Amino acid sequence: MTNFIFSFIRSGAGVLISRVFGLIRDVAIGVVFGATAVTDVFFVALAIPNLFREFFVEGAMSSAFMPFLAEKYKNGGKTAQNLYLTQIVIMQTFFVTVISIIIMVFADYVLRIFLRGKDYLSDTALMSMGADLIHIMMPFLILICIIGMFSGFLNINRSYFISYASSALFNICMILGAWAAYHNSKDITYLAYGVIAGGVLQLVIVYLVAVYYGYKPKFSKTFDEDVKKTYFLLVPSLAGVSISQLNFVIGRILTSYLTQGSISWLFYASRLFQFPLGVFSVTLGVVSLTELSKARADNDIVRRNQIINKAFLSLFIIIIPATIGLIGLSTELIRFVFQDLSSFFLHRTSAFSNESVIKTSIALKMYASGLIFFSLANLLTRVFHSEKNTKTPVKCAFFAFLANVMLSLILMQFLAHAGIALAGALSAVVNSLLLLYHIKDFKFDLKNNAQILVKVLFANILMCIVLVLCQYAGIYVLINILLCIIVYFMVLKIMKINILRLLR
Repeated sequence: MTNFIFSFIRSGAGVLISRVFGLIRDVAIGVVFGATAVTDVFFVALAIPNLFREFFVEGAMSSAFMPFLAEKYKNGGKTAQNLYLTQIVIMQTFFVTVISIIIMVFADYVLRIFLRGKDYLSDTALMSMGADLIHIMMPFLILICIIGMFSGFLNINRSYFISYASSALFNICMILGAWAAYHNSKDITYLAYGVIAGGVLQLVIVYLVAVYYGYKPKFSKTFDEDVKKTYFLLVPSLAGVSISQLNFVIGRILTSYLTQGSISWLFYASRLFQFPLGVFSVTLGVVSLTELSKARADNDIVRRNQIINKAFLSLFIIIIPATIGLIGLSTELIRFVFQDLSSFFLHRTSAFSNESVIKTSIALKMYASGLIFFSLANLLTRVFHSEKNTKTPVKCAFFAFLANVMLSLILMQFLAHAGIALAGALSAVVNSLLLLYHIKDFKFDLKNNAQILVKVLFANILMCIVLVLCQYAGIYVLINILLCIIVYFMVLKIMKINILRLLR
């Protein structure tokens, strides 16, 4: 289990670097452009290649091909692994290139699918700008697809840091794009060019590191049978991602009927929400998938259950206090990130208005309420995928999708954009509980872990008290966060909970 915790630390460090620069990127965009109809259109245009990215890289494809990649190395060494990876890269590049060209040709129509509100459709100049942004950013899908394949190769070889930290280069390029836009009449097109430049730079770095770890392009006149099996396995997994992305599409469509700026408020809130989700939960899911795939290849059910138990404990220890912090300090966090930083570093007033602070903070509270369930759903989905069971997560995701649509339609009537965020959190509850119900040969070891969970709960209660007292005393948000972190981990230490030893 030492490999698990060390892999998680290395991976988490890489993700943390990437997320920090991602947060700086979002701050730069918020400070320069604020939350307006223009940013709404930009975020929708950027979301389109990222939507297909979930299909062909991070979601369905990575879960389908990672177990095969592990088996190739175990049974045939580097040569078999390199041949399999080369053929997968070729196939994926072909598919996403065709898709990118089709989207670029019909950019106007694609944009209208996402932006159905009359305030958007009636603005010809705004829609034309959106189509231009799609033309610029759609090739990013090709780049990120190749990056994803080589990142999977690095993960299998237990090189987690570079595959995640490299996306910091992408974020840096977008930051430079925002800087260029700021000095050129706030033309958001510069931000789009930053997306492409970042993708190219990230691909170069990841490929060179993959070569360092033993990758060499290997070609054959015949296709590896496991490549075909991967795509057959991909079909039900794609259905699951389709449901997930359909959630996203419907969410964007519904939000476009609300006040202009609502799409941006949800985007900024989700970015802060995804900071702990990405740094910890997604990292944990990816590392777990790698380790679980290897346990399955060795047919080691005991090790498999140990990994799941450790992953559950990890989530409870880190995600619960993160949830309390995001909910309790939402307004202060948004104001600090999108207003105070601008005044401190740029000595200029941010384009992010006080109204946007309030609207974004409300959405952040709603998203954060489901953080533990988003994390559990991500982890449990990886467990099923590691066992090449892609059908069960699809079925669970379908019922969660139905819940999300119904709840969105109801809650947006009362809570506007925040209702859509809350509906997403509640659907994560449905999804995680269904996945937990269907998992086989595993039951969380509550008997041996009950004492630990009680201690963690007590530490969270004390931390929450400190948070409220600091707020009441008017203590600045960063000092409040620091004090909460110190109190939380100090209480754990006093109660003799050694996190590294616990998760080893």
